[in-house]
Amino acid sequence: MTQKQRVEIAQNELNSLLRSKAASLRQVILIDDARFTLIHVAQTHYSKLYLNLLLEKFTHWESLSDKTAIRKEQEKYFDLINQINSEQKLIIDFLVTHRDHYDCLYVEGLSYPGTYKRKNPLKDIENTQNEVQEALSFSNGHFKAPEPAYFAGASLFLYQQHEIPVLGVEHQGLLRLTHQLYNKAPLPKVSQNDFIIACHDERETQMLKNMSKNYEANNRYDHSLKFLLCGSLHDFENNISEWNKTHPKMKYNLFVLEL
Repeated sequence: MTQKQRVEIAQNELNSLLRSKAASLRQVILIDDARFTLIHVAQTHYSKLYLNLLLEKFTHWESLSDKTAIRKEQEKYFDLINQINSEQKLIIDFLVTHRDHYDCLYVEGLSYPGTYKRKNPLKDIENTQNEVQEALSFSNGHFKAPEPAYFAGASLFLYQQHEIPVLGVEHQGLLRLTHQLYNKAPLPKVSQNDFIIACHDERETQMLKNMSKNYEANNRYDHSLKFLLCGSLHDFENNISEWNKTHPKMKYNLFVLEL
């Protein structure tokens, strides 16, 4: 298949998605000779790190007999979890509705080419729900985690209930380094925030690289639309602009799903 044919197919696939009135897709980059389109499914997601910090805070306040502060923070957390729950359900509905437009769902937080084949989604969902409930019921708190626990992650439900293939897109070393940076002191002469931003930027570039792998295999054709479930704080515009300069035959468009 020629480059021109690939580009024409990519344009047709994108036009088909846009004609389907695919929720609120914001156009960021659109070029005439793109071979791929990245659909950044921007999400707010559950964070075990944030939960651990919250429990530390609660334990400190409880030692001070400050139940009022605990209750106020539990109410904020309850509202946040419900917001995440609603958003993840919208993501599930969107990705199920447009299942014919993509081969697999790419996800952050899982190293390429990791899959969910060896994971137990039901157990992961249960564990996450129990973790959240621990914070909401701390010191006899009366809030309840929502059910179904979509806040555990749309990808888990999509894999478990809809058998949608899920493929990790991260570089393992960079992912581990980013996680460590959130928990450790900054390096000398480098602010922790700057280092995290740099790691995120490189992670985004690696995600593009991994989503583009194996595309040229003989006798094989993949959908040109790459649906990536990734945090809303990630921004791929600069990464794709640079990628398009250095990969003239594998350029990307960029659209962002805004819920």
